[in-house]
This record gives sequence, C-alpha cells and structure tokens, in this order.
Amino acid sequence: MLDPSKLPHLQPQQPQTETQDDLSEESLWEQIINVFSGKKGVLLASGLSLMMYISVCFQGERLLRSGVYDVFKELGEDGFGVSYSAPSSYLAFKSGLNLDDVVLTAPEKMGGWELKAGRITVTSNPFTPRTIKIRAAGTHSLTTKIIGDIRLIVGEGEIILRLPSKKENLELTAVFKNVQTAAPKSMEGFSVADLSLTMQRETGEEKTVPPVSFTLLSNHIRLPAYLAQHLPADVDYVRLNGVISGLTADAEKPLLTNWTQTGGSTEITQGEIIWKPFMASFSGTFGFDNSFEMVGASVAKVYGFFDLLDMFEKGEYVRPSHVSVAKVVLGEKLKKEPGEDQPSVTSPFSFQSGKIYAGPILLYDKNEE
Repeated sequence: MLDPSKLPHLQPQQPQTETQDDLSEESLWEQIINVFSGKKGVLLASGLSLMMYISVCFQGERLLRSGVYDVFKELGEDGFGVSYSAPSSYLAFKSGLNLDDVVLTAPEKMGGWELKAGRITVTSNPFTPRTIKIRAAGTHSLTTKIIGDIRLIVGEGEIILRLPSKKENLELTAVFKNVQTAAPKSMEGFSVADLSLTMQRETGEEKTVPPVSFTLLSNHIRLPAYLAQHLPADVDYVRLNGVISGLTADAEKPLLTNWTQTGGSTEITQGEIIWKPFMASFSGTFGFDNSFEMVGASVAKVYGFFDLLDMFEKGEYVRPSHVSVAKVVLGEKLKKEPGEDQPSVTSPFSFQSGKIYAGPILLYDKNEE
C-alpha cells in the first residue's frame, strides 16, 4: 500500500492571470506602427500620402493662378491689352494650369502688335515649388502693321523660371527650337533652328533693384524669301551678353514703365554676329526714348561691311548716296590685321530718331523712305 505521508505535497495549479495594471503599456509610436502594419495599414498609409500630395498640388495650383494673374495685371498697367480664357487645371499629378486663347496687344507707342498664343501650360513640381515651367510649343499668331498676320509654328518652346530665395537669385531660361512660319507668303522661308535666353538677377545694394545679366544665343536664322533675294539667306550665329539696369525701387510703377521713365538701359558687353560675308564683334549701350524708339551707341569691329552695304543698296534699303559717302570716309579705316584673312573696319555706330550713323556718316534715315 502507498504511504500517503511519503507522497510529495502537491498543490493545485492556479491559472496565471495578469491584471490590466500588470500589462506593459505601448508607446504612442508603437501604437502607430501597429495601426499601419499589415496590408490594411499599407493601404491606409498610401491613401493618406496620396491625399496629402493632391492637397499640396492644389495649393501649388492656387499659387500659380495668383502668379499668372499678377503678371497679366502688371502688363495691363504698362498699357498692354490682355485677355485669356479661364485657366483649366493641368491633371498630371503636378501643380499646373492650361492657358488658352491668350491675346496680348502692345500699346501704340510700342508698335501696336498683337500676339495670339496657342495653349500655354504652366506647371511646377510640388516638391520644388520655386521652379516653374512654361511650355509654349504649337501654333501662334503675331500681327504687325507692316507684315500683317504671321503664323508661327514652334516645334519646342520651354521657359524655366526659378523664383528667388534667401540663397538664390531670380533666374530664367528660355529655349525655342524649330521655329518656322506658315503664313503669310511674304514670310515664306523664315525659320530659326534654335534660340535660347538666360537671365539672372545680380546681387545689389539695399533699397535698389539689382541689374539683370543675360545671354541671348541663336543659331541658323533663315531670312524670309523676300529678304533673301538681295541679302545673305542665313544668319549663322548671334550671341549677345549684357546687363539690363536702371530700375528704381518704386513699387507704385509697373516694371516696364519704371524702366523707361527712369532711363533704363541695356548694355551689350559682348556681341557677335556671323552673317557671311558680314561678321562683327561689338559692345554698346541701348535704350528707348519717350516715343519708345531705340537709341544707342556702340563700337564695332566689322568684316565685310562694304559688301553688306552693296547688298542693302541693291535691295533699296539704303540710298546710294549714303553708301558712297560711307565708302569714302570709312574706307580710310579699312585695314587687315596680322593673322586675319580679311580686312576690317572699326568704328562707332549710333541709333537715334530713326537714323543710323557710322561715326558721323548717315547710313539710314526712316524718314527718307
């Protein structure tokens, strides 16, 4: 028989239970991780991210609408006529606008030309809102009093505007490629292979408007057929480096009015033109008078100058008497420098009141037409 006294003293096991107070508390971060873990969590996170991104896009679009309105308002205050259809949203998960039926009419003092643009798209990336892209490819119409309605087809047109910040200045880059005309017949043959413009606001003193430096570069400009009858058909190369200055810190005046009324000017620090047989390198300062006609003075070193004058005379763009005098007076300055293949003329040139001078010699007067 078993001796109960020799058996181990057994106690019934009690179920192990922990009260709510004994449980370890989850941190807020752990609770968030638990919520977003698993498939449902991934879907929830994706949905929230998409909603936040769309919200940022709409905010960027609102700012773009406001910026476009401010630009057109500024042009209107400068005397331009501006009209356009209500901007539509650019639905490509970017902040953007489509501008249709844009019509810009210059005041009479600027020639009264009218530009009717096709669709213009203005966009910005929500993560880089200070960079704005403007696309203007397609068909546009430019109407002038002299030529009439010019239909321009732009194969590629893009403008990138980088708004200023504490560390960076305002910058603009514009590139246009494969520009040609579809009408009228007088502009037949005109084309531009590529045209680029870069502008950057320089650092200036306080309470002043800093100057803007720029570079304009173009390759292979083909003249319209009616001009190419007497002049070289292709302008191979044009490059202008310069600075635009003269603005004052007057917030009450629109930009262009401010610049013209305060004697604003454009200084060409380095200019080059290759239009064979004509070539020139030059520098000078240019601006506009009260009638908005160009005035300026420059010094240029010119190759093939007399050949070009002969072409202008043949095309009846300048008077034979002006060409004859220019050849006599400027012929004394014609010389061939060491290492150069052809002679050149270095002379001051000036533009004022519709007249063009080479030194003291009158080359062209629009009042004689």
